[in-house]
Amino acid sequence: VFGPNSKQMDLFSQSISPAVSDVLRGFNCTVFAYGQTGTGKTYTMEGGRRAKSGEFSSEAGVIPRSVQQIFEELEAQFTEYAMKVSFLEIHNEEIIDLLAPDEWEFTNYKLKKPIALVEDGKGSIIVRGMEEKLVRSADEIYKIMDRASARRNAIETLLNQQSNRSHSIFSITVHIKEFTREGEEVIKTGKLNLVDLAGSVNVLRSGSVEGRSREAGGINKSLLTLGRVINALVEESSHIPY
Repeated sequence: VFGPNSKQMDLFSQSISPAVSDVLRGFNCTVFAYGQTGTGKTYTMEGGRRAKSGEFSSEAGVIPRSVQQIFEELEAQFTEYAMKVSFLEIHNEEIIDLLAPDEWEFTNYKLKKPIALVEDGKGSIIVRGMEEKLVRSADEIYKIMDRASARRNAIETLLNQQSNRSHSIFSITVHIKEFTREGEEVIKTGKLNLVDLAGSVNVLRSGSVEGRSREAGGINKSLLTLGRVINALVEESSHIPY
């Protein structure tokens, strides 16, 4: 637990940096920001604006720091690699692709491009129709993030001037070329999911009414479901309630 006087760098170096290194070792890792609306989840994940020189300010969040670490470690390895990113939003149980091309029209935060969750036949879930963009530098990712974040569904509540009313999942997939001792070429793949969940809401305190009240109920229900799933996984339960 990090208190209100903790710095972004403290959180990242202690809790996030080891997971980023694991991704480059071929693991899939996920970081959640979870809590009540207005407590600073999006600030923790995205942080403040970057300095004009391109250097990080002390306010830089988990996502830009993770991106920087990935590129620094890859460049230090002097190896061939390929990287792609995706950025999804889940709002009112609908999946929205924040990286969809401009020819797909956004209307009231809904994207007309069809997108669906399907099983790939190997036990994994994939998002059919999702855009994945190849990236070659940290600056490319920052530009993609800025454009996508502007599309997110946010409103003002009594608890928060700019409250994201959706879950967002920013994913970075890295493919690294390696050689075995026998000289055989192999591709190692790791994936980092950085998740900014919508904040749980007390309807009366937040001033949510009508449609926003129903929206808040949906958010709270999905967060409760996620909590049950995490508890079952931690307790190694024989049944995962999902």
